[in-house]
Amino acid sequence: MRVGVLGPLLVVDGSGAALTITGGRPRALLASLAVRANQIVTVDELAELVWDGAPPAGATRSIRVYVTRLRQALTPELAERLVTQGPGYVWRADTDLLEFEDLCRRGAEATRNGEWETAADVLARALALWRGTPLVDVPSELLREREVPRLERLRLHAVEDRVEADLQRGGDRQLVPELRELIERHPLRERLHAQLMRALAAAGEQAEALEAYQRARRTLRDELGVEPGPELRALHEQVLAGSVDQRAVPRQLPSDVLNFTGRQHELRTLTTLLDAAAEGAVVISAIDGTAGVGKTALAIHWGRRVADRFPDGQLYVNLRGYDLEQPVSAGDALAGFLRALGLAGAQIPVDTAERAVRYRSLMAGRRMLVVADNAGSVDQVRPLLPGAPGSVLLVTSRDRLAGLVARDGARRVNLDTLSEKESATLLRALIGPRVDAEAAAAAQLADLCARLPLALRVVAELAVSRPKVPLAELAEELADRQRRLDLLDADGDPLTSVRAVFSWSYQQLDEDQARMFRLMGLHPGADADVHAAAALADTTPAAARGLLDALAAAHLVIQVPPDRYGMHDLLRAYAVELATERDEALTRLYDHYLHAAATAMDTVFPAERDNRPSLPKPATGPELADPDVARAWLDSERANFVAVSAHAGVDHASGLATVLFRYLDVGGHGVESLALYRNAARAAGEAGDKTAEAAALISIASAHRRLGRPDEAGTFLRRALDLLQETGDVLGQARVWANLGMIETQYRRRYDVAVEYFTTALPLYRQVGARTMEGFVLNSLGDAEMNRDRYPQAVAYFDQSLAVFRELDYSIGEASVLDGFGELAVRQGDHHTAVGFYERSLALFHAAGDRSGESYSRHGLAKARHGIGDLAAAHADYAAALELFVQTGDRLEEARSLAGLAETAEALGRDDAGERWRAALEIFEELDAPEAARIRARLAEV
Repeated sequence: MRVGVLGPLLVVDGSGAALTITGGRPRALLASLAVRANQIVTVDELAELVWDGAPPAGATRSIRVYVTRLRQALTPELAERLVTQGPGYVWRADTDLLEFEDLCRRGAEATRNGEWETAADVLARALALWRGTPLVDVPSELLREREVPRLERLRLHAVEDRVEADLQRGGDRQLVPELRELIERHPLRERLHAQLMRALAAAGEQAEALEAYQRARRTLRDELGVEPGPELRALHEQVLAGSVDQRAVPRQLPSDVLNFTGRQHELRTLTTLLDAAAEGAVVISAIDGTAGVGKTALAIHWGRRVADRFPDGQLYVNLRGYDLEQPVSAGDALAGFLRALGLAGAQIPVDTAERAVRYRSLMAGRRMLVVADNAGSVDQVRPLLPGAPGSVLLVTSRDRLAGLVARDGARRVNLDTLSEKESATLLRALIGPRVDAEAAAAAQLADLCARLPLALRVVAELAVSRPKVPLAELAEELADRQRRLDLLDADGDPLTSVRAVFSWSYQQLDEDQARMFRLMGLHPGADADVHAAAALADTTPAAARGLLDALAAAHLVIQVPPDRYGMHDLLRAYAVELATERDEALTRLYDHYLHAAATAMDTVFPAERDNRPSLPKPATGPELADPDVARAWLDSERANFVAVSAHAGVDHASGLATVLFRYLDVGGHGVESLALYRNAARAAGEAGDKTAEAAALISIASAHRRLGRPDEAGTFLRRALDLLQETGDVLGQARVWANLGMIETQYRRRYDVAVEYFTTALPLYRQVGARTMEGFVLNSLGDAEMNRDRYPQAVAYFDQSLAVFRELDYSIGEASVLDGFGELAVRQGDHHTAVGFYERSLALFHAAGDRSGESYSRHGLAKARHGIGDLAAAHADYAAALELFVQTGDRLEEARSLAGLAETAEALGRDDAGERWRAALEIFEELDAPEAARIRARLAEV
């Protein structure tokens, strides 16, 4: 249930149906309460607003009558929230304004913290709540005078913050048309002028940026009689000097190691490399050495010492090259880097080679430090090489990476164990004065640890935990442990000493701590939260946290801010060797991720519960009742979902693919979605489960269709169909035919073929009683018939589809049909009716949290508003639709929105229409879409 004031007054009940509130004064009363939801509005204030500043005698009594009538018009749930309190009334309602204000606050905080991805996402969601001019249909001029200017100021500030976030993420050129339009509407906003200048300068258009400054200066002098402010003047100087840089500045280096000791020679060697970088060379340094010798600590410590020498930031990835089960591929590492450099998930190419090209392009002209930690091979590293000079790639590896040295000119820095003096210094920092008091015993401890920092830290923690035990006694215990262990070889291999230290430290743990240590080694991801650890150990999150904190204190796990835990790869390998209850623990862990993911999906996409398998809520899972919390949890665990699917059997891998489909699809997470679906297909193939394999292939096809790759999508669908015909799976076959029809409609515009495919799918869905999918196919048939100019047939299919969805009380389906009716009205020239359809569908999609649906409705609304001549509003709607399509990765619709922007820009007499046409043409040609020919012809005429 929600109330909307950011546009025409809207009241939506719990089912998603819009309520009609008739009468001017009841609507004014409702709006007056809604704009101040959860606050007391006195009867006198209400009378003033309802009668537009001229309340008659007895107005307060009439207000009470109107309140009674309003309660009767509302649903019981909404009426219960309209309560009498003190001198007036309070409506405890959920409004789009309250949600907008909350999102704006969060967006402003993210902006202040430099969290640009979060800021862009949150503020885009805030601005998507606007459906037009606030309260435009409320008959109270006084209410609009009091509220609309305030709301418009809030909206403008949110737009500016969102533009700032997009600028910081590298969206320079694509923001120029929007900023020019905003400046036309708000010519005195200096921040908008500054943002336009920065966007133009970052896009390489220095002359245009200088002209933008002169236009701003003329406007301010003509309108206000003032010169530009200090920010705008300073920016003008930067543009003249060519020093404007408007790109994301990632700071990814982990925290520095506590009590870093020694390595002065190696630090100086690394620092000398900066001279070469300053001269314009791409510098590669490879730190190699045995496991546990401190390669990562050295790289991070040095990186933090010289951070100011890399003004464009630092990138970091743990390649986990010696994790036999889950090394990070170069493609995945590049995806992480591209996100850090400002790309949205949907903008990241699928192919590793294409990612490498995009990465090198974004790195051009930057001075950055890139740390590739724990590389297992040259192949993991080479795609991460910055192509342009000025940056440094620092690689750590147990391998000497000879190929990187020979072919790419890497400088090798071999890291040996600590010297006797450095070992003593480290132990002194960790243990205290006992080291000097028992110098000989401390030296023996260091030797027994092979003077490896990792082992020394573990031993030091044991000494601290046993303050009354002499170091000599501890050294004897460790020596005895080494003698009794039959490890590796007898030639002084440092790993022998490390394993002995681990074994000795492990023996000091109590039973529950030891068990948690063993089980954490089984986790397939890079790190885990307390809920995943609790699932592994079959305990409560509180108990798991206590055990993990004890292990972190013993240096057996690593605490990763803000509230996660990981392991050094040597410790992980040792823990896995000791683990005995592997299958039971992993089953609990995989159950946890699957069930918690289902809970989160039910919260974020509640209208689609019935389309997902029914799974019980996890007993020890995180609290995911709030949509924002649930979405944040899904984001934080996305990499773990992929890791789990790579290791799990068919039930869990296929279950995750099914449960997370909508989140991955509409969120633009093409990288993870393809990996997860491929893992599900592999697991199903290995298990001989043809039905599950076909389902995964259909999901892979959907991901390719979303990414604008219809041929690849069709290939996977045909493979799925072969399997489904073998198994006789009717529902799966119906899904394939429906998806094939979507490809024909969306990309090839062979509507006769699409109708054939949809009519093949329809009886199959009916045969198995899949009513929701029946409704969607009926809607798709209506769309196809409309595109064949068979309007009566289209209306008949839309009517049937709408009846199915309303019978099922499925608001997303209803919204999809309303979109179809809106498009039909546009084609018949009834644009005012179309606006109504699109506004209703937009509200339903938004209430359901379906951003993909919102993007289509927003695009349709733009077309309808263009048709009635509201060009400025149409242009803004096309821009909003474009942003949503970019976020969700829908390349074809991105191009169509660009074309819409070009058309409205031409009609408005703007000078950026050609730029928009060319951007649209580029994508249409890339996708081999039929629209390309029309745009080429249009540009040729110009």
